[in-house]
Amino acid sequence: MMKTLAIGLLVTLFLSGCAITRSPGFYSGYKRLTPAQHAQIQFVPTNQPVPPQNGQLIYAVAARSLLQSMPNGTDTTLVYLWGPRCHSQECASLQSVQAICNQRNYRLYVVAEYYDIEQINLQPRLSNPILAINCRFYQTEYCDKYVRLFSGELRQGIQLADHARYGRYYLFKGNRFVKALNALVGASPQFPSFQPARLPSK
Repeated sequence: MMKTLAIGLLVTLFLSGCAITRSPGFYSGYKRLTPAQHAQIQFVPTNQPVPPQNGQLIYAVAARSLLQSMPNGTDTTLVYLWGPRCHSQECASLQSVQAICNQRNYRLYVVAEYYDIEQINLQPRLSNPILAINCRFYQTEYCDKYVRLFSGELRQGIQLADHARYGRYYLFKGNRFVKALNALVGASPQFPSFQPARLPSK
């Protein structure tokens, strides 16, 4: 009897694990998209910059394409590695990040970590098209791996400081990586209703 229960528990855990790991965020989610959603994604050749058109297309890029798109000189660019369904306090709404970048005269590129077309289509029009990581170029569907490879290439091999190892906001001067930030001061959370309530001040 105990052996049967143990086997049943293991099977349940295995099946639930499969269901979890097949979801976007563990894997890219690209293979689960419909033909119409696939048509919304354009894979940019790695030797070309990001196209300037900002319509309904999502451009899947390697880091080198994004680096080619950054202006030379001292202009500042912010790259936001965005989790479409991230409920962390560090995950800000795209609209508020764009507003902050406008105020500071930063160029903004938002890079979705995985393909969640429903969430992407809900976002406001930004100054640049929403990008995705070209998992074909990095030869893996595993989200954590291709994000790590993309991030390393984007930083041109510069190591992240320990306190910013999981930072989502990358700051550049020209196309030179400056630093990573864990949060963007003044940005609104992506899902405000999921943020912990503040205690009233005494």
